[in-house]
Amino acid sequence: ATPKTVAGRAFLATNACYAIAGLALGINGDWFFGALTEIAGAVSFWYHYSQLDFGKDRSEVRLALLVDYFTAGAALITGGFYMVDMGFTMVPFDALAVGTGAVISLSLCWVWEFGYPYLFWHSLWHVLSAYTGYLIGQAHLS
Repeated sequence: ATPKTVAGRAFLATNACYAIAGLALGINGDWFFGALTEIAGAVSFWYHYSQLDFGKDRSEVRLALLVDYFTAGAALITGGFYMVDMGFTMVPFDALAVGTGAVISLSLCWVWEFGYPYLFWHSLWHVLSAYTGYLIGQAHLS
């Protein structure tokens, strides 16, 4: 797949879930976590576009991956802090269930690191992790 194929475009489009979740969080009052989520999505798009366009072994791709780790990590750590802050017993069950699905999807795209299986599982990671972030952010606002 490349950024110009239907599969590549569909895969890249799943990064929009982070923009939607981040915007919704911001509108509801959590501009910090919302902005982190949006930035993580934009950087993820950059990384995956580079990955599809250049292949995995180019310096441009490794740089985008490094920045992706930092921005995604910042959003994940913030979500984790939110869960600790509100107490794990207050984390909604749906956030735990969707989050579990996200982690399983991410794990499976490490099993299938290439081709259409990778695109499928990593796309599912984007969708489920963005929704998990939204659910955690909403619960923290309550």
